[in-house]
Amino acid sequence: MNKYIKILVGTVVSVLGLYLAFYGEDFDGLWLQIQQVNWGPFWTACVLLLVSCIIRAYRWQLLLDPVEKIPLHPLFASTMIGYFGNGVLAFRLGELLRAYSISIDRAISVSQAFGTIILERIMDLLMVVLVFILVIPWFPFEHQWLRFGVYLFSAITFGLIFFIFLAVQYKWINKVKDKESFQSGLRLKIVHGIQRIFDGVTIIRKTKHTFAITVTSFIIWSIYFSITYIILDACNIDLGFIGTGILLVIGSVVIGIPALPGSAGTYDAGVKYGLMVVFSIASEKALTYAIVSHAVSYFPVVLVGAVYFILGSVRIKDVHPEEIMS
Repeated sequence: MNKYIKILVGTVVSVLGLYLAFYGEDFDGLWLQIQQVNWGPFWTACVLLLVSCIIRAYRWQLLLDPVEKIPLHPLFASTMIGYFGNGVLAFRLGELLRAYSISIDRAISVSQAFGTIILERIMDLLMVVLVFILVIPWFPFEHQWLRFGVYLFSAITFGLIFFIFLAVQYKWINKVKDKESFQSGLRLKIVHGIQRIFDGVTIIRKTKHTFAITVTSFIIWSIYFSITYIILDACNIDLGFIGTGILLVIGSVVIGIPALPGSAGTYDAGVKYGLMVVFSIASEKALTYAIVSHAVSYFPVVLVGAVYFILGSVRIKDVHPEEIMS
């Protein structure tokens, strides 16, 4: 799809989301709700989010260990640069920015690093599915669109994992490489790039840290759960532990909808209507939670990432999608 079409689609989706999020709101009532937010937990949630980024960087360190032993701080810096990129760039180019920044002057290639990032995202998808499984007895399946979204999310997750399994099991990439039409030129370069990405995605087979990687994944998502619970409490909303888990699933699904950088509009509308429809939360209070939680998930990582981006040697103009084939 042409990049300008992607931008157009993302813009339309975000604008529609913002419209749905704020349409018909009593802004005086909304402002009153925002004033009633307990901002102490807000800052606690921001700190917890940054702690989760440190743990995420450590998990990445464990994943990369079979390729190269990289100190924790550069990995944390690259992780934050990636979040900064996702917050300000379209097409989630922050992931590529992250891969590019960690590959500078290192043995790991951009495509390999990008593959490990894809692996990380797959692990995150699995954690969302796990949370969904835990709350299945209480999940509001009677809501058609919510049911469809979660089923689609789960199907994509398991479909992606199954595709990777088949590709590795039957050595599809090697078979393509052996074909005469892929022996030279751009096609050969593309296949080699895909091969290195798959090397990154499947690197977990070579690690000696499977247990530690699993534990860190649980810790990261336990922190996300805690942040959700804390922000709900700060906004004077009591959903209990089960409701918090359901809201975490809903937020994780809507944040994956294509939109402008930072999930502008889509997150706010999705979370607001999730709270209203599933938990019968008043409109102004639901939107207040959506705004506050969006701020927690956006500003800390983008601001810290901007500092690392400015201090680092990465330039956006040097990073292109074609880099993953290099």
